[in-house]
Amino acid sequence: MSVISNILRQTPPANRKQFIIESFTRNYPDLIAGDPSAWRGKFRKMSESALAFYRGTAALFYADVSRDEDPFLNEKTSRVWIQGDLHAENFGTYLNGAGQFVFDVNDFDEAYVGPFSWDVKRFCAGLALIGYKKALSDAEIHELISNAAGSYARQVARFAQGKDKNFSLRLDTAQGAILNIIQEAAAHPQ
Repeated sequence: MSVISNILRQTPPANRKQFIIESFTRNYPDLIAGDPSAWRGKFRKMSESALAFYRGTAALFYADVSRDEDPFLNEKTSRVWIQGDLHAENFGTYLNGAGQFVFDVNDFDEAYVGPFSWDVKRFCAGLALIGYKKALSDAEIHELISNAAGSYARQVARFAQGKDKNFSLRLDTAQGAILNIIQEAAAHPQ
């Protein structure tokens, strides 16, 4: 994302402000017009922190990364179903069709067809913001992002090889913190 980083650094604040306003008005005209009071409330929540702003601005994120160079994209990888707002708070537990608790992405209200790398970039950017919020060092944040991106690439490679077609994180497959989350959900179903 070096190209977009440079573009954003060189953009005068007034121009950036206008770009943000245009992104919102272009992507959410019905929501803004339908309930202006609720929209103002959303903006108040978004102003609480960088992470809160980030969570509420998927369309802005994609408007920005669409201007970036991406060596991983081609005619196949640019048009796949993506989650659309991939960040840590859109993961959680739920019961699958077999009645098993699973840990997975659980919010698809902004899913659409786009470049696969946008989900990865959005997820990693969100991890960085969580790291900053938790006062992790730059080295710890780098390790967190590297582990996430590496895990993503390894799992996609397994899927591409025909392995793990029905893989999910369940009580019998999860480990560590994810296993603890699933155990807690199973102990206190809602």
